[in-house]
Amino acid sequence: MKRKIAAVILNYVSWMDTLEEVDVCKKKLGLHSQDIIVVDNCSPNESAENLEKASKDNFVFIRSLRNGGYAAGNNIGLKHAYENGYEYALVINNDIIVEDDHLLNKLVAVFEKDKTVGAISPNIYSPEGHLFNRDSVKPSFWDFTLGQLNYKRKGRKVVDLGGFGYVYRPQGCCMMLKLDVVDAVGYMDETTFLYCEEFILAERMHSLGYKCACCLNASIIHNHSKVVKSNIKLKKIISISNESFAYYLKKYRRFNALFVKICCVFNGLKIKVLEG
Repeated sequence: MKRKIAAVILNYVSWMDTLEEVDVCKKKLGLHSQDIIVVDNCSPNESAENLEKASKDNFVFIRSLRNGGYAAGNNIGLKHAYENGYEYALVINNDIIVEDDHLLNKLVAVFEKDKTVGAISPNIYSPEGHLFNRDSVKPSFWDFTLGQLNYKRKGRKVVDLGGFGYVYRPQGCCMMLKLDVVDAVGYMDETTFLYCEEFILAERMHSLGYKCACCLNASIIHNHSKVVKSNIKLKKIISISNESFAYYLKKYRRFNALFVKICCVFNGLKIKVLEG
Protein backbone atom coordinates (compact mmCIF):
# COMPACT_ATOMS: atom_id res chain seq x y z
CA MET A 1 0.00 0.00 0.00
CA LYS A 2 1.34 3.41 -0.96
CA ARG A 3 2.07 6.00 1.68
CA LYS A 4 0.29 9.26 0.94
CA ILE A 5 2.43 12.40 1.28
CA ALA A 6 6.09 13.16 1.91
CA ALA A 7 7.58 16.63 2.33
CA VAL A 8 10.93 17.46 0.72
CA ILE A 9 12.92 20.36 2.18
CA LEU A 10 16.17 21.34 0.48
CA ASN A 11 18.71 22.96 2.79
CA TYR A 12 21.63 25.16 1.83
CA VAL A 13 23.45 26.92 4.68
CA SER A 14 20.30 28.02 6.57
CA TRP A 15 19.86 24.93 8.75
CA MET A 16 18.02 26.76 11.54
CA ASP A 17 15.33 27.86 9.08
CA THR A 18 15.10 24.27 7.89
CA LEU A 19 14.48 23.01 11.42
CA GLU A 20 11.73 25.60 11.79
CA GLU A 21 10.16 24.36 8.54
CA VAL A 22 10.28 20.80 9.85
CA ASP A 23 8.19 22.02 12.79
CA VAL A 24 5.77 23.65 10.34
CA CYS A 25 5.40 20.34 8.50
CA LYS A 26 4.56 18.60 11.75
CA LYS A 27 2.43 21.16 13.55
CA LYS A 28 0.57 22.76 10.64
CA LEU A 29 0.60 20.02 8.00
CA GLY A 30 0.26 17.04 10.34
CA LEU A 31 3.12 15.04 8.83
CA HIS A 32 5.03 12.44 10.84
CA SER A 33 8.80 12.32 11.28
CA GLN A 34 9.27 9.58 8.68
CA ASP A 35 7.33 11.65 6.12
CA ILE A 36 9.69 14.64 6.21
CA ILE A 37 12.80 14.39 4.02
CA VAL A 38 15.54 16.98 4.50
CA VAL A 39 18.33 17.11 1.92
CA ASP A 40 21.43 19.17 2.65
CA ASN A 41 22.82 20.42 -0.65
CA CYS A 42 26.51 20.24 0.33
CA SER A 43 26.39 23.37 2.48
CA PRO A 44 29.83 24.94 3.14
CA ASN A 45 29.04 25.46 6.83
CA GLU A 46 28.00 23.23 9.72
CA SER A 47 24.49 22.62 8.31
CA ALA A 48 24.91 18.92 7.55
CA GLU A 49 26.36 18.12 10.97
CA ASN A 50 23.64 20.04 12.83
CA LEU A 51 20.82 18.60 10.75
CA GLU A 52 22.11 15.07 11.13
CA LYS A 53 22.20 15.49 14.91
CA ALA A 54 18.68 16.91 14.95
CA SER A 55 17.24 14.27 12.61
CA LYS A 56 17.03 11.36 15.04
CA ASP A 57 13.34 10.47 15.46
CA ASN A 58 12.57 13.89 13.96
CA PHE A 59 12.95 13.62 10.16
CA VAL A 60 14.75 11.71 7.42
CA PHE A 61 18.10 13.32 6.65
CA ILE A 62 20.06 12.90 3.42
CA ARG A 63 23.43 14.54 2.90
CA SER A 64 24.41 15.35 -0.67
CA LEU A 65 28.15 15.27 -1.28
CA ARG A 66 27.86 17.85 -4.08
CA ASN A 67 25.81 20.96 -4.69
CA GLY A 68 24.26 20.25 -8.07
CA GLY A 69 21.68 23.00 -7.66
CA TYR A 70 17.99 23.22 -6.84
CA ALA A 71 16.77 20.53 -9.25
CA ALA A 72 19.49 18.00 -8.39
CA GLY A 73 19.03 18.50 -4.65
CA ASN A 74 15.26 18.14 -4.76
CA ASN A 75 15.54 15.11 -7.03
CA ILE A 76 17.39 13.31 -4.24
CA GLY A 77 14.42 13.81 -1.94
CA LEU A 78 11.83 13.06 -4.63
CA LYS A 79 13.51 9.79 -5.60
CA HIS A 80 13.74 8.76 -1.95
CA ALA A 81 10.01 9.44 -1.52
CA TYR A 82 9.06 7.54 -4.69
CA GLU A 83 11.27 4.56 -3.85
CA ASN A 84 9.69 4.40 -0.40
CA GLY A 85 6.16 4.18 -1.74
CA TYR A 86 4.83 7.73 -1.38
CA GLU A 87 2.14 8.86 -3.79
CA TYR A 88 2.74 12.61 -3.51
CA ALA A 89 5.62 14.86 -2.48
CA LEU A 90 5.32 18.42 -1.23
CA VAL A 91 8.43 20.33 -2.29
CA ILE A 92 8.59 23.20 0.18
CA ASN A 93 11.19 25.91 0.81
CA ASN A 94 12.45 26.49 4.33
CA ASP A 95 11.03 30.02 4.36
CA ILE A 96 7.36 29.13 3.92
CA ILE A 97 4.70 30.20 6.43
CA VAL A 98 1.66 27.92 6.58
CA GLU A 99 -1.49 29.10 8.34
CA ASP A 100 -3.97 26.62 6.82
CA ASP A 101 -4.18 23.33 8.74
CA HIS A 102 -6.00 21.75 5.78
CA LEU A 103 -3.47 22.70 3.09
CA LEU A 104 -2.43 19.14 2.22
CA ASN A 105 -6.00 17.85 2.04
CA LYS A 106 -6.96 20.69 -0.31
CA LEU A 107 -4.04 19.98 -2.64
CA VAL A 108 -4.63 16.22 -2.70
CA ALA A 109 -8.32 16.81 -3.41
CA VAL A 110 -7.38 18.46 -6.71
CA PHE A 111 -5.38 15.41 -7.81
CA GLU A 112 -8.34 13.21 -6.93
CA LYS A 113 -10.74 15.42 -8.90
CA ASP A 114 -8.56 15.58 -12.01
CA LYS A 115 -6.28 12.66 -12.85
CA THR A 116 -4.52 14.69 -15.56
CA VAL A 117 -2.94 17.04 -12.98
CA GLY A 118 0.71 16.24 -12.25
CA ALA A 119 1.68 19.30 -10.19
CA ILE A 120 -0.21 21.80 -8.07
CA SER A 121 0.60 24.85 -5.96
CA PRO A 122 -1.52 26.94 -3.60
CA ASN A 123 -1.79 30.70 -3.96
CA ILE A 124 1.57 32.24 -3.01
CA TYR A 125 1.62 35.52 -1.06
CA SER A 126 4.43 37.78 0.09
CA PRO A 127 4.63 38.75 3.79
CA GLU A 128 3.07 42.08 2.74
CA GLY A 129 0.04 40.33 1.25
CA HIS A 130 1.02 40.59 -2.43
CA LEU A 131 -0.26 37.70 -4.59
CA PHE A 132 2.54 36.35 -6.76
CA ASN A 133 1.90 35.64 -10.43
CA ARG A 134 0.09 32.33 -10.83
CA ASP A 135 1.45 31.95 -14.39
CA SER A 136 -1.96 30.89 -15.63
CA VAL A 137 -0.95 31.12 -19.30
CA LYS A 138 2.11 29.94 -21.19
CA PRO A 139 4.31 33.03 -21.68
CA SER A 140 5.17 34.11 -25.21
CA PHE A 141 8.19 36.05 -26.51
CA TRP A 142 6.15 39.23 -26.01
CA ASP A 143 5.34 38.25 -22.41
CA PHE A 144 9.04 37.72 -21.68
CA THR A 145 9.97 41.13 -23.10
CA LEU A 146 7.84 44.24 -23.67
CA GLY A 147 4.69 42.59 -22.34
CA GLN A 148 6.03 41.72 -18.87
CA LEU A 149 3.72 44.07 -16.97
CA ASN A 150 0.62 42.90 -18.82
CA TYR A 151 1.65 39.27 -18.27
CA LYS A 152 1.74 39.88 -14.52
CA ARG A 153 -1.89 40.94 -14.69
CA LYS A 154 -3.19 38.22 -16.99
CA GLY A 155 -1.04 35.56 -15.31
CA ARG A 156 -2.95 36.00 -12.05
CA LYS A 157 -6.32 35.26 -13.67
CA VAL A 158 -7.30 31.62 -13.31
CA VAL A 159 -10.56 30.03 -14.46
CA ASP A 160 -12.18 28.39 -11.42
CA LEU A 161 -13.00 24.76 -12.20
CA GLY A 162 -14.27 24.01 -8.70
CA GLY A 163 -11.65 25.16 -6.21
CA PHE A 164 -8.78 24.90 -8.67
CA GLY A 165 -7.73 26.04 -12.12
CA TYR A 166 -5.14 25.10 -14.72
CA VAL A 167 -1.91 27.10 -14.89
CA TYR A 168 1.21 26.88 -17.03
CA ARG A 169 3.56 25.87 -14.23
CA PRO A 170 3.66 25.20 -10.48
CA GLN A 171 5.49 27.49 -8.04
CA GLY A 172 8.74 25.88 -6.90
CA CYS A 173 8.70 27.32 -3.39
CA CYS A 174 5.67 25.19 -2.55
CA MET A 175 4.38 22.58 -4.98
CA MET A 176 2.83 19.17 -4.57
CA LEU A 177 3.91 16.65 -7.20
CA LYS A 178 2.37 13.35 -8.17
CA LEU A 179 5.36 11.07 -7.91
CA ASP A 180 4.50 8.53 -10.59
CA VAL A 181 4.20 11.45 -13.03
CA VAL A 182 7.53 12.92 -11.86
CA ASP A 183 9.15 9.52 -12.35
CA ALA A 184 7.58 9.18 -15.81
CA VAL A 185 9.00 12.54 -16.98
CA GLY A 186 12.47 11.75 -15.63
CA TYR A 187 12.32 14.02 -12.57
CA MET A 188 13.57 17.61 -12.69
CA ASP A 189 16.13 18.56 -15.33
CA GLU A 190 19.46 18.84 -13.49
CA THR A 191 21.14 20.88 -16.24
CA THR A 192 20.13 24.12 -14.53
CA PHE A 193 21.71 25.13 -11.23
CA LEU A 194 19.08 27.61 -10.09
CA TYR A 195 15.95 29.19 -11.64
CA CYS A 196 13.49 28.00 -14.33
CA GLU A 197 13.16 24.51 -12.81
CA GLU A 198 9.36 24.75 -12.61
CA PHE A 199 9.09 26.02 -16.19
CA ILE A 200 11.09 23.02 -17.37
CA LEU A 201 9.21 20.54 -15.18
CA ALA A 202 5.94 21.92 -16.56
CA GLU A 203 7.12 21.45 -20.14
CA ARG A 204 8.13 17.87 -19.36
CA MET A 205 4.71 17.17 -17.86
CA HIS A 206 2.86 18.85 -20.73
CA SER A 207 4.78 16.69 -23.21
CA LEU A 208 3.17 13.59 -21.67
CA GLY A 209 -0.30 15.12 -21.48
CA TYR A 210 -0.29 16.17 -17.83
CA LYS A 211 -1.40 19.56 -16.52
CA CYS A 212 -0.34 21.93 -13.75
CA ALA A 213 -2.86 23.57 -11.45
CA CYS A 214 -3.37 26.19 -8.77
CA CYS A 215 -5.51 25.36 -5.74
CA LEU A 216 -7.63 28.49 -5.42
CA ASN A 217 -8.86 27.88 -1.87
CA ALA A 218 -5.40 27.31 -0.37
CA SER A 219 -2.53 29.72 0.26
CA ILE A 220 0.88 30.09 1.88
CA ILE A 221 3.25 32.99 2.59
CA HIS A 222 6.73 33.02 1.04
CA ASN A 223 9.59 35.07 2.45
CA HIS A 224 10.92 35.20 -1.10
CA SER A 225 14.46 34.00 -1.92
CA LYS A 226 15.89 34.76 1.51
CA VAL A 227 18.75 32.27 1.06
CA VAL A 228 19.60 33.45 -2.46
CA LYS A 229 19.63 37.12 -1.50
CA SER A 230 21.86 36.55 1.50
CA ASN A 231 24.42 34.35 -0.27
CA ILE A 232 24.69 35.55 -3.89
CA LYS A 233 25.45 39.02 -5.28
CA LEU A 234 23.01 40.61 -7.73
CA LYS A 235 25.33 40.33 -10.74
CA LYS A 236 25.80 36.62 -10.07
CA ILE A 237 22.05 36.11 -9.61
CA ILE A 238 21.43 37.61 -13.06
CA SER A 239 24.16 35.46 -14.61
CA ILE A 240 22.83 32.22 -13.09
CA SER A 241 19.23 33.12 -13.93
CA ASN A 242 20.01 33.96 -17.55
CA GLU A 243 22.00 30.76 -18.01
CA SER A 244 18.99 28.71 -16.87
CA PHE A 245 16.54 30.91 -18.78
CA ALA A 246 18.49 30.55 -22.03
CA TYR A 247 18.61 26.77 -21.61
CA TYR A 248 14.84 26.61 -21.04
CA LEU A 249 14.09 28.85 -24.03
CA LYS A 250 16.39 26.96 -26.40
CA LYS A 251 15.61 23.37 -25.44
CA TYR A 252 12.01 23.48 -24.30
CA ARG A 253 10.56 26.48 -26.17
CA ARG A 254 12.66 26.27 -29.34
CA PHE A 255 13.38 30.02 -29.39
CA ASN A 256 16.05 31.08 -31.87
CA ALA A 257 19.34 32.63 -30.71
CA LEU A 258 18.22 36.23 -31.26
CA PHE A 259 14.97 35.77 -29.33
CA VAL A 260 16.86 34.08 -26.49
CA LYS A 261 19.33 36.95 -26.27
CA ILE A 262 16.57 39.57 -26.20
CA CYS A 263 14.61 37.65 -23.56
CA CYS A 264 17.71 37.39 -21.37
CA VAL A 265 18.28 41.15 -21.57
CA PHE A 266 14.75 41.78 -20.33
CA ASN A 267 15.12 39.07 -17.69
CA GLY A 268 18.22 40.80 -16.32
CA LEU A 269 16.41 44.14 -16.19
CA LYS A 270 13.49 42.53 -14.35
CA ILE A 271 15.81 41.01 -11.74
CA LYS A 272 17.52 44.37 -11.19
CA VAL A 273 14.15 45.96 -10.49
CA LEU A 274 12.94 43.15 -8.20
CA GLU A 275 16.17 42.35 -6.35
CA GLY A 276 18.19 45.55 -6.63
